Amino acid sequence: MRQVIETVQQVQVGAVLILKDRKLIGIMTERDVLMRVVTRDVDYDKPVDDFMTPNPKTLKPSNTIGDAIALMNEAGLRNIPIVDEDGAAIAIFKARDVIDHLAEAFPTHVLNLPPRPHQQMQTAEGA
Repeated sequence: MRQVIETVQQVQVGAVLILKDRKLIGIMTERDVLMRVVTRDVDYDKPVDDFMTPNPKTLKPSNTIGDAIALMNEAGLRNIPIVDEDGAAIAIFKARDVIDHLAEAFPTHVLNLPPRPHQQMQTAEGA
């Protein structure tokens, strides 16, 4: 566990894929570290297997961005491993990737979009 936490801190990533012989066996996210390790004051020398999310939901390179967004929404995920046909991990698709893609593809729309597009104010704002 200590090694995973050090890796997250050094590389400043939101998730670490746990592999065995290049095959994905689990994922450890910042949220997992906070909720399962830090808040419970556990021994950092325990194996990561005790705290990781085993057999996480994955995507294949052939999946679309729409597939990724749908999976993120329905499963409440922010990081989804991408695996090849043999189950070997090749990347992580992050919620940040969606934001970056939208900002790059639709810069004018994104920059001019209000924080909550369908929000209706009950009273006038301003002085």
